[in-house]
Amino acid sequence: MSENQIHERGIKAMSTAVAAEYVKKMVARETAGNGDVENAVRRLARKHGLSFWQIMHLRAGRAKSITVDAFTTIRRAYLEYCEAEIRALQHEIQRDRDRYESNDDLQHLEAEAQALAEKVRLARERIG
Repeated sequence: MSENQIHERGIKAMSTAVAAEYVKKMVARETAGNGDVENAVRRLARKHGLSFWQIMHLRAGRAKSITVDAFTTIRRAYLEYCEAEIRALQHEIQRDRDRYESNDDLQHLEAEAQALAEKVRLARERIG
């Protein structure tokens, strides 16, 4: 086996592992409770143009490889997930700032959340 083939396999394995982690996090967030995993996977598949089985195989760790297009789609979906989490955090910080008028810690957290939102936005721009 050539060094190039090993490198390509390493990239494929890593990409599959990364995609699996993205999928696990998204399914966990999408799930409404016990027994909702399949429905959550269907919602994610429909929303992001993936197949039910692509997501299920990645989630279960059975996927041996992933296409570049599928990885890009999953990465884009994961960044959308991150943006939603950041928006929820920003909303919570704003709600708390409204309750407790002069809290410098919350102003600092608000600035950090905004910086993180900007990093995610830039990451989304890079993948298209």
